[in-house]
Amino acid sequence: MRMHLGIRGKIAAVILICMIPVLILGGLLFQSRNQGRLEIVQRGHRDLARAMAADVQMFLAGAVEAERTAGAAVTSQPYPVSGIIQLFTAIRAKNPSFLSLMLIDAAGTGVAASPPQPFTLNLADNPAVGPVRNGKEWAAGPPIWTDGHPTLEVATAIREKEKLAAVVLGRLDLGGLRTVLPRGLGRAADGIIVDTTGRLIIDIRQPARAPEALQGLSAVRTALAGLEATIEGYSDGRTGYLGAAAPIAGLGWAAIVVEPESSALESARRAAAQEMITVLTAVGVGLFLAWVLGAELSAPILALVRGARALGRGNLGTRVALRRSDELGELGNAFNEMSERLSRYVTEMNALQAVSDAALSTVRLGELLPPLVQRVGAALHADAGLIWFVEEGTGDLVVPAGFNGALAAKGRRLRRGQGVAGRVANDTRPLVVSDPARLGTLDPTLRREGAYSTMAVPLRVGGRVIGVVQVLSQRPREFTPHEVRLLETFADRVALAVDNARAYEREREIAGIIQQTLLPPRRVELPGLAVAGRYLPSREVGGDFYAVLPLDHGQVGLAIADVSGKGIPAATLSARARYLLEAFAQDGRRPEAVLSRLNHALAADTESKFVSLFYGILNPRDGTLLFASAGHLPPLMVRAPDAAPRLLEAPGLLLGVEPGTTYAMSETRIGPGDLLLLFTDGITEARNVAGEQFGEQRISALLASLRDAPLDEVADRVMDAVASWSGNGPADDQTVVAARMTSLL
Repeated sequence: MRMHLGIRGKIAAVILICMIPVLILGGLLFQSRNQGRLEIVQRGHRDLARAMAADVQMFLAGAVEAERTAGAAVTSQPYPVSGIIQLFTAIRAKNPSFLSLMLIDAAGTGVAASPPQPFTLNLADNPAVGPVRNGKEWAAGPPIWTDGHPTLEVATAIREKEKLAAVVLGRLDLGGLRTVLPRGLGRAADGIIVDTTGRLIIDIRQPARAPEALQGLSAVRTALAGLEATIEGYSDGRTGYLGAAAPIAGLGWAAIVVEPESSALESARRAAAQEMITVLTAVGVGLFLAWVLGAELSAPILALVRGARALGRGNLGTRVALRRSDELGELGNAFNEMSERLSRYVTEMNALQAVSDAALSTVRLGELLPPLVQRVGAALHADAGLIWFVEEGTGDLVVPAGFNGALAAKGRRLRRGQGVAGRVANDTRPLVVSDPARLGTLDPTLRREGAYSTMAVPLRVGGRVIGVVQVLSQRPREFTPHEVRLLETFADRVALAVDNARAYEREREIAGIIQQTLLPPRRVELPGLAVAGRYLPSREVGGDFYAVLPLDHGQVGLAIADVSGKGIPAATLSARARYLLEAFAQDGRRPEAVLSRLNHALAADTESKFVSLFYGILNPRDGTLLFASAGHLPPLMVRAPDAAPRLLEAPGLLLGVEPGTTYAMSETRIGPGDLLLLFTDGITEARNVAGEQFGEQRISALLASLRDAPLDEVADRVMDAVASWSGNGPADDQTVVAARMTSLL
């Protein structure tokens, strides 16, 4: 009896015959995937070991950066030993990993330490200090065990003009590494750090593990030699382990991860079993589907696959041609519709991103509006765009000053309810006008300028309408409800940007008013003393101020200050510091006492903002100048007989850093005709187009040439020289005070 097989039967027979090599290939593939899973486990161990190594390096880099910052702060200006110890103590309080900090001069001699200690240490042979003194930027010694607890000495070079100025030596508690090492080890994996000999420094899971337990592993030796390695075949006598070791660059140590094989391969074995079940199920289902559906399904599905791949490559708007009336045909139509919507959605999102970028590009209203409205119009394929603001007081709609929008925008004003924009502002609802005749009735000016149709939506901030954004078309066009919603989305970004810009302008105006109230007249004449001051704010108002304070017995207080930060907070702190200074100085107390009291008042609530301040008391009767400084630039003085300016230096910490800070007082004499120049860092740090600072040397040279010039000319010439140097206006507030003794009373 002859058996006749149809097409589906033939397909099934062919598939059955082909299943044997497929199953063989599946077995080989299964074996290969098992090996791949093992490699994934090993890669995970290597990633963890690498992450541990990175964490150790970051821990060490943080310590080096802290040492470098401390050393730079100490060497940037003279500090007494007590001040250095005070600074080191503050750093140790902030970073408990530092057990001690020591400052060592370039000759290798200890200067100061926290906690204080006798300098009996042979610093020249210290394994961390020696390499730094020989040219390395930083170096670490070998781990030191104290009562079984690992510590590490780290030395950092402090350089001035490429020369070694000092070395900061810190001892770190390596136990702190436990708090920074990776949390992703899992419940069974163990993380270990070993030194250059393979001896254990830190063991996260098994602190009692023998220090030499891993010294014999070849993977550990490989990692200590600078290469990553996989750990296989390691056993502690009871359990076999898998893991990895990674070198810790800069130290010669290694980071090690080990995990019991049973735990490490558990998920891989489970995945293999599930995959086997899935494969067998898929084979059975595949046979059935192949027999039932056959080639009828392959062609349309392949077409959809090709379309999806094209879409994935970024070919938005891709279409597939399926001339079918069944579900596969409907699927093709749905794909084409989805592709078209996706293309439109991406275009709209790009447009929204462009509008958002423009909204975030600046906080200055004049610079913000033109590109913002232009992008809104471009996103909606409109020919022009307008923006209207509700004028305070009248409630009229006006085009903002300086906006060079299209279609009769300049100088236009609309009452509430007048024109398209006036109606939108009055009704607080979007309005679309697609009929040119109706547009001519509602807004004849726009129609005369060539507008054919328009769409406008309100700008809202906190439920309040602050204006209207409007787009126009100069050709026949009907704006759709979807485009209205899109314009409303744009309007939300525009309104937020406008509100932020207005808030910025109000804040800058308030800060400027506060700043101006702090400044004395440009010229002050007192018995025996003349003072000329100049102040130029940056685009962001800051906290510079200067003061001339008449005191008892004919004495005069002279101060200049710079507050960190910008805007209202800086201006407010500047005002507080100015009035507190005047209050504390009125009873004629010495400069260092005034600064100490002012620092105590400011340190409690300056919210991480600091004040640099120079304060001096001049006695015109005998020419005595007593002065103290809280981290401010030292003034320059030119004596009448010679032209070589000299700095009036006095060490001192910024106001607002430490409540108990004390300040040192210095004294000099000023005679008739002597010239004194005080200034803020906005002068010295002004940069030209090449990024070069104006610097103290140029001020000194300029002041020498102005020794006999009138006082106002001195102040004006300094400001003019800095302005010519920087060109584009100050990046920081610039303040100059010139004072000259006129006679001894």
